[in-house]
Amino acid sequence: MAVSPLLQGPLASADILIAGAHTLDPRGELDASCDVLVRNGQIAALGSPGEIDAGGVEVVSGEGKHLLPAFFDPHVHLRSPGQEHKEDLETGTRAAAAGGFGAVIAMPNTDPPLDSAPLLRSVRETAAREARVPVGFLAAITRGLAGEELSEMAELAGEGALGFTDDGRPVASAGMLRKALQYQRLCGGVLTLHEEDPSLSRGGSMHEGAVSAALGVGGIPSVSESTMVARDAELAGYEDGRVHFQHLS
Repeated sequence: MAVSPLLQGPLASADILIAGAHTLDPRGELDASCDVLVRNGQIAALGSPGEIDAGGVEVVSGEGKHLLPAFFDPHVHLRSPGQEHKEDLETGTRAAAAGGFGAVIAMPNTDPPLDSAPLLRSVRETAAREARVPVGFLAAITRGLAGEELSEMAELAGEGALGFTDDGRPVASAGMLRKALQYQRLCGGVLTLHEEDPSLSRGGSMHEGAVSAALGVGGIPSVSESTMVARDAELAGYEDGRVHFQHLS
């Protein structure tokens, strides 16, 4: 498995034969019962049940189980630094490994937010020591996730940021987002955007409609999302930027 050097964390080395698992690989159009030999943490051989000489390695029965490529989660919250009472690099990546995820990308809404190169360097060094699966990091688009001043995106990219996001906060100013898209052309990466117009959603707690009205709960109109998607898609097209829309309803 090839892993980007920007993903921090160990790749386990193992010698094992998984015998008779229902093996699935969409890219290879594989859907069959197989024996899979792993040497030094990498797949070394694939064959029909009983076909591979294990050569003395540990054999694990895969009968009645499925074996498939690891999942990848591009949006997780590992809460380091500052919110380790919720989660941290070790516990979050341990859970990822247990759930079959081979790598994850962490969001920058930490305390303080990941908006500076020294802080990102520190977190990546911690991940290299503690993470159970490779971890990549998105850095903040704006300082403090406040939407008022761009972070030093080039420095953050040089320190290993895979892209930039203010996570659950929209870049409310079209002018600020345009500057971020222009900066992105210089430093690379992807802008991942939360699509919400706070002037339309403010005070809302659920979808605006008959149910919110009946319950007397402040509603969030769907146009608070769709208008921002339209705006940001138009800006990205104008600036030839790369964007990913997250949290879409």
